[in-house]
Amino acid sequence: MRWPDRQRAGRIARVELRRTWRSLRDSNRGILLLIAGLLVVPLYSLAIAGMGYLGGREIATAGPDRIRLVATSLVAFLLGLPGFVVLQRTVKLNGEPDAADGLLTTVPYEDILAGLLAAEWGRLLAVAAIPLCALTAGLTLGSGLPLLGLAVLVTSLLVTLFGLLASYAVGLTVKLAVARSAFIARHRAVLGGVTSLVVVAVWLLAWGTSGVQLAILRAATQSPLSWVGELVLLAVPSVDAAPLAAAVAAVALLGSLPVAGLACLWLAERVWYGDAVQPDHEFDATERTLSDRLLGDRVSTATRVVAQKSWRRAKRAPLTVQFAVAPAFLLVIQLQTLLLERTVPPTLPLTAGLATAAAAGAAFSLNPLGGEERVLPLTLTADVSGKQFVTGLALAGLLPGVGLVALLVVGLGLAAGTPPAVLAAGLATALVATLAAPWVAAAAGVVFPKFERSTVRGTSVTVPSGFAFGLYLLVLAAVTAPGAVAVALAILAPSAVPVATTWLLAGGVAATALLAAIAAPMGYLYAANRVGGYRLE
Repeated sequence: MRWPDRQRAGRIARVELRRTWRSLRDSNRGILLLIAGLLVVPLYSLAIAGMGYLGGREIATAGPDRIRLVATSLVAFLLGLPGFVVLQRTVKLNGEPDAADGLLTTVPYEDILAGLLAAEWGRLLAVAAIPLCALTAGLTLGSGLPLLGLAVLVTSLLVTLFGLLASYAVGLTVKLAVARSAFIARHRAVLGGVTSLVVVAVWLLAWGTSGVQLAILRAATQSPLSWVGELVLLAVPSVDAAPLAAAVAAVALLGSLPVAGLACLWLAERVWYGDAVQPDHEFDATERTLSDRLLGDRVSTATRVVAQKSWRRAKRAPLTVQFAVAPAFLLVIQLQTLLLERTVPPTLPLTAGLATAAAAGAAFSLNPLGGEERVLPLTLTADVSGKQFVTGLALAGLLPGVGLVALLVVGLGLAAGTPPAVLAAGLATALVATLAAPWVAAAAGVVFPKFERSTVRGTSVTVPSGFAFGLYLLVLAAVTAPGAVAVALAILAPSAVPVATTWLLAGGVAATALLAAIAAPMGYLYAANRVGGYRLE
């Protein structure tokens, strides 16, 4: 372990920043992010400057407890948000250098790590510099205390830098665990999904209401985290700061920077130079799996093989189906109510069922041709008809989707105390949506196929077109609208409907079933004909 060379680290940082700029400049998504940043960051900075000015005006009259609460909140924010972003990027994207084999054999890893960290620091500053300067200027002008603005700026930069180093070290620890543990490597998709759900649940529970936020921040003011805020309070003459706590915080903050840097060096050497375990993906052609027993005598061999191929690909490369969870964001508000109020919202069973149906239908069928990627020529020349191929993709989403939808709707409906008739109608609507979704998705996917690869979490994969996803959701929403509206009216406003609830539910479900009976065969036949007649140019 040696001290990094500044020139080499600087060159690596510049190359990384150029790559970031090029990726933003050369893609539609990057251009949208740049436009959003140019619009949002100045507006937020103006708001922050105004809040800083008003806060500075009130410092002379505000109580010390309130000032400590605000200072601790700022420290927690600067540690939490940038740290979470860096942790995500380290695990998914920036935890290893590009072209690692060539770079690690020609440049000392200390220089590479220093360059990567410097580039990450530069990205953070590019986003946070204007808001921090606005906060500093607002506090200085409002309080008339130049030392206060300087203290806030310096402390904020140090806290953010420590959060970057600590989060990068945690990210490397996660990568080291994945590289050393065959179990974690084999189940990293499931573990990552569970972790993401837990993080979202904790976030909603912790920050869903102002009362919970205030309780957490008051507890933080009684912890060593508040000592960092004492560094800022030393610059406020009207507040009796704790010099000892401020001195301890200064020593701890400055001392933690080299400790976190050494931890990053130690972890980087083991992650970058170590041999990662390779999960066993052996295939036994004689083994009779659960899918063989379920599909063996019920569908053709070609259809069964297409479905099994889809499941294996999703298991080994979860990023190829990750896009399908997008409809789950419809549940965020209702899940927040569930976590905070400990009650199941009455419309949650139907919403969860429809979101799951949309996800199951899109997962394997939304890009039938482009999803084959490099093996598309083999697929087109194999002894598989277009109908068999589309049916196999649809079954890959249908079989797990039907069971999961039924489990969610019934379980949540019983927990919410939904009346039996309403629960039955919601279940029927969700199941009809599940049965129709894959065929609608396949038709949308052949109307808007996508063969170009996209970068997802640093990995190049082929994902469906956004136009295909939009068309799919639009048609599926039209199909499910009668049943969903009938169930929602029966739950939220039964007295507003001039007919009996039973007739309302029956009519809504029947209309949805009729629309599904029209849309699903049309989508199936159209997609099968397009796939069967497709020719490579």
